[in-house]
Amino acid sequence: MIFFIRSYIADFDARMGKYFDALSEAGVGFRFIGWNKDGRQVPDRPGFHYFSRRARLGAGWRNAVALLQWNTHVFRRLVKERRSVSVVHAVDLDAGFSSWLFCLMFRRPLVLDLYDKYTAVRGIGGFAGKALDFLERTIARSAALTIIASADRFSQHGLEPGDSKVLVLENVPSAAVAPLVPWQAKKPWNIGYFGVLESRHRGLEDLLAACRGRPDVRLHVAGYGHLAPQFSAAAEAGSNVHYYGAMESEAGLGLMAKMDVIVGMYYLSVPNHRYASPNKYYEHLMLGRPLLTTAGTPPGARVEQDVSGWAVAEGEASLTQWLDGLDPEAVMKRGRRAAQVWDERYASYYRSHYCGEYVMRIRMLCKGGRQDGR
Repeated sequence: MIFFIRSYIADFDARMGKYFDALSEAGVGFRFIGWNKDGRQVPDRPGFHYFSRRARLGAGWRNAVALLQWNTHVFRRLVKERRSVSVVHAVDLDAGFSSWLFCLMFRRPLVLDLYDKYTAVRGIGGFAGKALDFLERTIARSAALTIIASADRFSQHGLEPGDSKVLVLENVPSAAVAPLVPWQAKKPWNIGYFGVLESRHRGLEDLLAACRGRPDVRLHVAGYGHLAPQFSAAAEAGSNVHYYGAMESEAGLGLMAKMDVIVGMYYLSVPNHRYASPNKYYEHLMLGRPLLTTAGTPPGARVEQDVSGWAVAEGEASLTQWLDGLDPEAVMKRGRRAAQVWDERYASYYRSHYCGEYVMRIRMLCKGGRQDGR
């Protein structure tokens, strides 16, 4: 049995859903231990267990006590379930530490899935940052398998490109949502964002300010986080903003399929955004819709190279200038190019890499790991 550990809700994690789907198709059993940080209602699924201690998203050191309790809870839960554990698949350092200790003590294979570099996302520097980086690097190098989201991240995580125990799995969707056709981009532009509503570093506050009140724009937003009240209030004010609340992956992608432009900005105020390998880059290709992103980031470089979207400077003024210059031909041309890139490079990626390489590695670890349950 594979035990997934993630300090998040499984239903809002598209990458986690791909692992579940690939393993289910292969007939490999799994369970999930997660953290419901804001006490929201989550679907009752067999084998899914949630730690319910409240914590604020992005609160940093203010969550230190809750983080300690979370790691203690994970370790105890794994010990309790140890007879069923064949492999532990942990996401990021906040789930990886307790999982690593368990795997050392009970001799189970550990899969460390580095969605992001822990300190870079949270802005942790100084001695504490160096200590956490060392710990993350140590766990990554000692894990039976370490997964990273892009080949650009080998150096960031201190890993060797030729290491056979490191697997690159890009955040490519499983193509469960088809593009909406026929499609004709025209004013008012339907601009969409689906994801975590962070108060800073993602440009969402600038997006709202640039779009609100414009008769030529309809802004559609789905997700939850610090800015949810602001988007909700803007929608209730009867403006051109539409807020849908939190949505599961398939529903959110279905909404984005109806847009003219998909937004995914990554301000460089977060150092980790220099290594961004976001779902939204691959989603815009799958859905055949152009992406608006940030200049100076990997997705920005890619959309400019492929002419599948726009990479603009940070700030409300840049977004306003971009909106003023939009025309139907440019939107349609970039959307068609996005769909072409998807067909050429990524249409079969999920089957070959998630259903293929990942499942094969997991099966090998299950066979090579301890099976006596002690």
